[in-house]
Amino acid sequence: MKEGYRLLGDFIRQVDVRNTDGKEENLFGVSVQKMFIPSIANTIGTDFTKYKVVKRGQFTYIPDTSRRGDKIGIALLTDYDEGLVSNIYTVFEVKDENELLPEYLMLWFSRPEFDRYARFKSHGSVREIMDWDEMCKVELPVPSIDKQRSIVKAYQTITERIELKRRINDNLEATAQAVFQDQFASYYGCDKLPEGYSIVSLDSLCTVKGGKRLPADCELLDDPTEHPYIRVRDVGGSRYVCLTDQFQYIDEETHQAISRYIVNTGDIVISIVGTIGLLGKIHSSLDKANLTENCVKLAGIHTVTSDYLYYTLCYKKQIKEIDLLTVGAVQAKLPMYNIQSMKILVPPAKVIRDFQKKMNALDEQIEANTMEIQKLNELRSVLLVKLSD
Repeated sequence: MKEGYRLLGDFIRQVDVRNTDGKEENLFGVSVQKMFIPSIANTIGTDFTKYKVVKRGQFTYIPDTSRRGDKIGIALLTDYDEGLVSNIYTVFEVKDENELLPEYLMLWFSRPEFDRYARFKSHGSVREIMDWDEMCKVELPVPSIDKQRSIVKAYQTITERIELKRRINDNLEATAQAVFQDQFASYYGCDKLPEGYSIVSLDSLCTVKGGKRLPADCELLDDPTEHPYIRVRDVGGSRYVCLTDQFQYIDEETHQAISRYIVNTGDIVISIVGTIGLLGKIHSSLDKANLTENCVKLAGIHTVTSDYLYYTLCYKKQIKEIDLLTVGAVQAKLPMYNIQSMKILVPPAKVIRDFQKKMNALDEQIEANTMEIQKLNELRSVLLVKLSD
């Protein structure tokens, strides 16, 4: 064992408190993003008394690691006093918070190195399991409690700054959408368009092209390479799809195999499977990134600007028009031909230019905030790396 490292089992213990009252509030699952999320399980006929209670400051993880890619689902409950999880989850807590801070331990669990360790230590022929004994064998540095508090405070300060910048960008995005709708929404459904306005199909304004599935023998990587891989979950958080510390990557050989399916700065991407209709505009940090087969890109945009087209699609999503274009009862999908034939309002060139000037003013602020968020994410990642020093 490395000098200064301790066995995690010396500091934690399992908790198994059942929901004997049969409550049905705050039902949670745990995501590979290491957060509690509302449970999506079918609970019809479920005996809720078998559910486990997890309290604020306690951890929950799912031992089955075989269906979650390279990450393990584990989270610390911080936003609720109490929640409920299925009995397939393991709940545990820190024995003495004067020796090990739960928040410091959660930082250790957030490291890619921990995910790799958990996958390596998982075992089983049908399902791979990271059981309680293996969790207790995890080795980690345990500095003084004051040092732990200092590290946690630094991480939380960075995170709060990121969230502030994201909220500011959300407000700027809401302003941009309001400007678009105020200026153009009334023309949709209009019996007679003003002079110089027209309605055209989307594919007359851009090229619509799908992404590419990874080859069967290829896996996504947590360690950064030159080739980020854009998945559905990376799209839709804001107007820009930016490189973040949540991205996964592919190696050079895989990139070469699917190199015709890349995006460029300014392209618009739309999710077509799973959560359909998520929209994003490719940021410069993802120029030449590879795109999942579950999205399409709108490239070579002309006549209108990419911002104008992006907000047009946002409006169509808001009024549920995109929902009407999906097909499939078992697994819904947004077909490429329905995207290509989508009807788009094209205003006169001067109107487009005036609209874009307004967007540019907002863009300057959004871009500045986006760049700061990127730098803060990098700083946060460095802090996690330095935990092992």
